[in-house]
Amino acid sequence: MSLILKSGGGLRVPRSRMRQAVVALQGPILVASAYFLGAQAAFYIGTLSDQIFALFWPPNVILFCALLIVPQREWWLYIAVAFPAHAIAELGVGMPWPQLLAAFATNCMVALLNAYSVRHFVGDPPWFGNFRNALIYIVITAGISPALSAFGGAFVPIRGGGSPEEYWIFWSHWYLANALPNLTLGPVLLIWFFDGARWERWKPSHLQVEPVVLGLALLGVCVIAALAGHQLRTNSFFPSVVLLPLPFILWATVRFGEKGASAAVLTVAVILTWRTLQDRGVFPGVDPERNVLALQLFLTGLSIPVLLLGALIDELRYAERNARAIAASLLRAQDEERRRIARDLHDSTGQNLVAATLIAGRIESNLPDIARPAFAQLISMLQQSIREVRTVSYLLHPPLLDEAGLSLALRHFVDGFMARSGIAVDLDISPDMERLPPDMELVLFRVVQEALTNVFRHSKSKTARIHLAHQRSRRGKEIVLTVEDAGKGVAGTSGASRLTGRKRKLYPKYGVGLASMRERLDQIGGRLEIASVAGATILKAVVSI
Repeated sequence: MSLILKSGGGLRVPRSRMRQAVVALQGPILVASAYFLGAQAAFYIGTLSDQIFALFWPPNVILFCALLIVPQREWWLYIAVAFPAHAIAELGVGMPWPQLLAAFATNCMVALLNAYSVRHFVGDPPWFGNFRNALIYIVITAGISPALSAFGGAFVPIRGGGSPEEYWIFWSHWYLANALPNLTLGPVLLIWFFDGARWERWKPSHLQVEPVVLGLALLGVCVIAALAGHQLRTNSFFPSVVLLPLPFILWATVRFGEKGASAAVLTVAVILTWRTLQDRGVFPGVDPERNVLALQLFLTGLSIPVLLLGALIDELRYAERNARAIAASLLRAQDEERRRIARDLHDSTGQNLVAATLIAGRIESNLPDIARPAFAQLISMLQQSIREVRTVSYLLHPPLLDEAGLSLALRHFVDGFMARSGIAVDLDISPDMERLPPDMELVLFRVVQEALTNVFRHSKSKTARIHLAHQRSRRGKEIVLTVEDAGKGVAGTSGASRLTGRKRKLYPKYGVGLASMRERLDQIGGRLEIASVAGATILKAVVSI
C-alpha cells in the first residue's frame, strides 16, 4: 500500500484510500444499524416472561438479506459489524454474556445457512416471481435452516434458568421466531430490493390508492381481530374473528402477487404477535408461552400457502407478459416481412413485368397477323399482372405511409378498396391531423385495413364510414379512429364491449381479425372497443398521445 511522507516524518494514508475505506464501510454500518433497530423492534413487539427472548426476531432476516446481496468474500465483515449491534441490543435488556454469545452464534448460523442455500439452489435475483423459487425459499428459510439453528438456540433460555424438560418447547419457540420473520419480512426486503430501480422512478398516481386503502383496511381488521379474539376466546364466534384478516390477505395476494402477499402476512404477523405478547393472548389457553406458540404455528401455516399462491399468480402474470411480448414481436416481424416482400414485388417483380411489356412491344411489328390476337391477350395479361403486383405490394405495406403520412395513405387505400369491393366508404379525417409517430400510424392503418376487410367479408354492408380525429379526455390528448358499417353485426355481441385489458376471453368468438387489432393497439398503449347490433357496428380505436 502506498503511503505519503509528512513533513514531520510521519506517514499518512492518501485521501482517496480513506474515501474508499469509508465507502466500503457504508454497507456494513447500514446493516449493523438495521440489525440494532430490528432488535429494538422485536423487543417492542414483545418478549416472553424472561424479558429477553423475543418471539419475532427481524435481525436474523436483515443479516440474511445482506449476506444474500453482497459478495461472499465480504460476509465476514458484515458479521463482524453485526456483533456490536447485537451486543448493545441484548445487553440493553439484561442478557448475560454467555447467552448473548450463544444467541449471536445461532443467529449467524441461520443467516449463513439461508444465504448460502438460497444462492446455491435459487440463484441470482429475482429470488421470487415463480412457484419453484418461492417453494425452495420456504423450504430453506422456514424449514431446514431455522430448524438446525434451533437445536443450539434452545439452550439459550435453558442457560437463563429454563427447565431442560421444556427443551422442545424452547426449540419450537426458537425455530418459529426465525421461520416466521423469514416468511413475512424476508420476502418484503428481497422483493423491494430487486424492485429498487422502479422505486427510484416512482411517482404518486391514482394507481397507489388501492394498496393504501387495502393496507389501512388490513391494519384495522387485524387490530379488531386481536381485540375481539381476546374477548371471544370461549365463544363460538372466535374462529371467525381470528380469520377476519384472511379476505384482505387474499385480496392483496390476488391483486399484487407475492409482493402483496408478503406485505399482508407481515402486517398480520406483527400486529397479532404484538397483541399476544402485550396481552393475555389471542388464542385460548392458560399458559402464555403456549398461547404464543399456537399463534406462531397459526401464522406460519397461514404464510406458506399465501406466499405460494402469490408466487403462482406472479408466474402466471409473467407468462402472460411473455405471451404478449411474443405476440408483439410476431406482429413486428410480420410487418417487417410485409415491408420486405412489398419492396421486392415493387422493385423486382413489378419492374420485370414492366420490362417484359416493353420487350413485347418491340417485337409486335415483326409478328404475323395470325399471332396478333394472342399477342394482344399477352399484353393485356402483363398489364393486369402489373396492376395486381402493385396492388398486392401496396396492401402489404403502402409506401405512402412512410413518405406522406397516415392521412394520404388512408385516402389512397380507401379509393382502391372502393374500386375493388364496390362498397361506398366515407372517409372523414380531421383537418388538423398532423403526422404521428411511425409505429402509431402503422397500427392505425392496419386497424382500418382489417376493419374494412371484415366489412367486405362478413358484414354484407354496402356502406362504411371512417372518422379520424383528436379528442381531449382525462388521460390527455387522444387519437380516435372509428369505423362504422350498416351490416348484420358481430355475432355474439350485445351492445358494447371493450376489447382491452382483462377481457381477452371475448376475442376467440370475435375471430382473429379483432384480436390482431387489439394486440397491435396494445403495443402502443391503445384500446379497442366495439358496439354492435343488427344493422349497425361501430369499431373504435383510441390511442393516447
